[in-house]
Amino acid sequence: MYAVVTKSEKMPSSCWGKYRQVAVVELEPGYSSDDVTMISERAKAVRRIVEHWGRLNVGISSRCAYARAVTEAEEICAQLNSDLL
Repeated sequence: MYAVVTKSEKMPSSCWGKYRQVAVVELEPGYSSDDVTMISERAKAVRRIVEHWGRLNVGISSRCAYARAVTEAEEICAQLNSDLL
């Protein structure tokens, strides 16, 4: 099973905006995306990272980098999950 996971990005204090990470991960059997605590292959629920976008600016419109990455990640995830069926 594949899932889209988002986490906050650590940035220096000189950055005023919000930044986040987005990833499409393959989950271990029996886990859900809520069990993923970090975007890493060492996380307990993650089997592998399929795609990863880091340091994305979270804007106020749907045209910001974060919103576009989430949309693309959801499309990839839907395609991978449909291939499993």
